[in-house]
Amino acid sequence: MRFLFITHGIETNLFQGPHWLPLGFAYIGTLLKKHGHEVEVFDRYAAIDRLGQDAEKINQAMLNAIKTFAPDVVGLSTVSPMIHDAVYCAKIIRDVFDGTMLAGGHHATALPRLTLEKIPELDGVGIGEGEESLLAFAQGKKPDEIKGLHWRKNSGKESFGRVEQLDLLPFPDFSLFDTAFYTRRTSSIIRGFHLSTLSMLTSRGCSQRCSFCTESLTYGGGVRFHSIDYIMEMVKRALKQYPHVEGIYFHDNDFMFDPARVENICRRFIETGLAKRFVWAIQARADRLKPDLLRLMRKAGCIKMEIGVEAALQKNLDSVRKGTTVDTNEKALRLCRDAGISVHAYLLTKTQNESLADLDFTLKWLKKNRPDTFSLHPLLRHPGSVLYKETGNRFFETQNWTRESVLRFYNEDIFSKVTPQERKNWALSRYNPFYKRHHRIIRYKVNPIRKWPQMLYEALARRLKKLFAK
Repeated sequence: MRFLFITHGIETNLFQGPHWLPLGFAYIGTLLKKHGHEVEVFDRYAAIDRLGQDAEKINQAMLNAIKTFAPDVVGLSTVSPMIHDAVYCAKIIRDVFDGTMLAGGHHATALPRLTLEKIPELDGVGIGEGEESLLAFAQGKKPDEIKGLHWRKNSGKESFGRVEQLDLLPFPDFSLFDTAFYTRRTSSIIRGFHLSTLSMLTSRGCSQRCSFCTESLTYGGGVRFHSIDYIMEMVKRALKQYPHVEGIYFHDNDFMFDPARVENICRRFIETGLAKRFVWAIQARADRLKPDLLRLMRKAGCIKMEIGVEAALQKNLDSVRKGTTVDTNEKALRLCRDAGISVHAYLLTKTQNESLADLDFTLKWLKKNRPDTFSLHPLLRHPGSVLYKETGNRFFETQNWTRESVLRFYNEDIFSKVTPQERKNWALSRYNPFYKRHHRIIRYKVNPIRKWPQMLYEALARRLKKLFAK
């Protein structure tokens, strides 16, 4: 069979920062190819780099790809803030394509029946992980008998797709994507460090249940691991295939879940010489960090750790059920600093009863605790999260999935006491000047002088692009 996968685009007023290679389609596509099926990907996000933010051009390029490749199956990715993009894609694709159309990802997993109802062009949706479900479909198994695939005609209970033995999956084939685009040198993947990078997974899932998070929704509960031998070989092959790559971002939701495993990975990186070949970054919880292990990680090449600090006030940590404390977060930053590992702190805004005084306290906290890089994100209510269940007012169940309605929902501020104008004034006068100055200093501090000309050139190019866009 011939499969064409289509990634979602980008909504610039909701998503800021790095955009990683779509690992979900990398694993699914590689498994299908291993079993003799043909696979292509049309990446709507990467297309922006070639075609600009001209939706008509991107849509036409997508339709041309369908006509040229002539797939048997088209698969769409879904994330809730961009679900309107999937709705529109399905509609225009159906005008030129009469084969099987499926959708998977976070949104389809959270709302499978509703996704079929709201997107009538779909034949089915994937729930959970899609590798084994799509392979079973490609091999001719009846759709309504496939675990993790909910067919439109199937009125039974939804089942969840889950790969129990991760090492049975082939190493992801990055060549399915525009690797020149995804491995371009940038300071936004391993934040602050101007590097050519790849994204990888060494595990799937998270043991926590923060009220706002859907990062592990498609993985289900618990944490599963690739073996260390699998990880070593995956890294070696990728670095051999892409010798210009300098860093790897391990996209695990909870990389530090098993300290003994992390220690073994580090020792293998050191013993094999890989620690001298590339640097790496991870996501971690603040309450998992230990001094000795951090020092070993730094020796093994870890230069960046992203921590979900979320809040500078304990009341806000408790309100999102983070399960950590302000003291734990501050200690984590000190431990990383002592070990020589740079830290990126994720913080939330638009939280419960947030005031201007709270915003000022957050800024004061940043200046005092000095994470190397940081970002402030609005508290969003994604389907599948506890927060959506409790406060989402059944938006996706009752409203149309148009761009206007979805953006309106995600831009709503139902928790804080800060008015939009007050927030804008605070950002312009207090937060933005500190953010820009701090991150500019960090970029030139952590990168060698030889990289400065390229960094200056790219900064100028971004400014000119924004200027001409106006």
